[in-house]
Amino acid sequence: MMTWQHLKDLKRTEYEEAADGWGEVSSRAYAAKERVENEILAKLRDTQTAKTADAALGDLSRLARNYQYIHAECGLVRTALNAFATEVATPQSRLRSALEDAEALGFTVHQDGSVSYPAGTPSSPYLKPTDAGTAAPHTGGPLLLRSCGSATRHSRASCPRPPARAGPTPRRSL
Repeated sequence: MMTWQHLKDLKRTEYEEAADGWGEVSSRAYAAKERVENEILAKLRDTQTAKTADAALGDLSRLARNYQYIHAECGLVRTALNAFATEVATPQSRLRSALEDAEALGFTVHQDGSVSYPAGTPSSPYLKPTDAGTAAPHTGGPLLLRSCGSATRHSRASCPRPPARAGPTPRRSL
């Protein structure tokens, strides 16, 4: 499981560089497959007609298929690494922005994800000062309730519900 610390410290460039390495292996495997098929196999087919040539053709064809397999699998690894790096970019930037905001407000983010905040002074004579405290980290479930179609935070009791659907319309007899 990835923690907020892991997400904050994640170096996406390392995944992108690893993806480039897998892409290079994929390209080399493709080049080797092409060489086996277009240079070696083609010349062997054109010049040799013995049983040993047929055996060599079979072995070289298998070698070309193996290179094709390496090419495809390395391409999949490259795609997965690039996709991961792209997928974590937005959450990582949001987390870093939230941590910067917390620091600017004088909040302290602890290892477990809890946040301590300083005591607040009232900005109006009608407000009470707030005590310092700690907010517990979110432990599971969605942060936003999407079941009601609203992307705002509210309790389930206040979730705006669509009107109840009536059953089938009864038929009227004439």
